[in-house]
Amino acid sequence: MDDAMVTARMAAEKKRRGASVLTRDGLSASQAINLMYDRLIDEGEADFLFSSGARPGDDAKWAAAARFVDALTSKRSSRFDDMTKAEVRRERLRAKGLM
Repeated sequence: MDDAMVTARMAAEKKRRGASVLTRDGLSASQAINLMYDRLIDEGEADFLFSSGARPGDDAKWAAAARFVDALTSKRSSRFDDMTKAEVRRERLRAKGLM
């Protein structure tokens, strides 16, 4: 494999395709990795990344990876996300009829 085609030991095309899936689902690679680490910590093992005893290199790794990605929560947003703190305060005061 050409070194120019590999990023952090991952093929550039694989990284691009994965990022496309994450973007479609409203996640960044960093958010997905954080969610994976949360689950690793919660479960105390990495078995959820593999199907019953399968290890990298087995055909079953694709099914395990798909289940993991499907289990990721999606990003939630609100109308306040793009507002400054002052704008949020004003909006809340308006909603309470105080402004």
